Amino acid sequence: MTKTIVITHGSLAKDLVEVTDQILERATGAIPICFDFLNDYSELKHKIEEVLSTIDDSDKIIILTDLFGGTASNVAIPFVQKERVDVITGLNLAMLLYLFSQPEDTAFMTLCQGVKTAGKEAIIVAGEFLP
Repeated sequence: MTKTIVITHGSLAKDLVEVTDQILERATGAIPICFDFLNDYSELKHKIEEVLSTIDDSDKIIILTDLFGGTASNVAIPFVQKERVDVITGLNLAMLLYLFSQPEDTAFMTLCQGVKTAGKEAIIVAGEFLP
């Protein structure tokens, strides 16, 4: 099974998880971790460790963060374990909707790549399509 942790500045993680659950009309089980700009790295690292300790060792884990190079991704990246835990940055709603619309037996790296692609494809400059 693949578990999802969403980590962002402010309340964005909680809000995106709530909106995803509403759109899909079900609880996705995504775990939001919100931190404010005054929190230090060690506090965020501790929160991530707490969440990871509740997840079964046989589960895969996708950690979604808002910004590559930001605090969330910088603290989460050291937790990456090949074929078990990965971090995907640049979080948007399309990524979550894609992730939770895939079959549970989707291969982990296929799922990670699909999430990345869905996020990229959701970024549109509307003016490029107008006459």
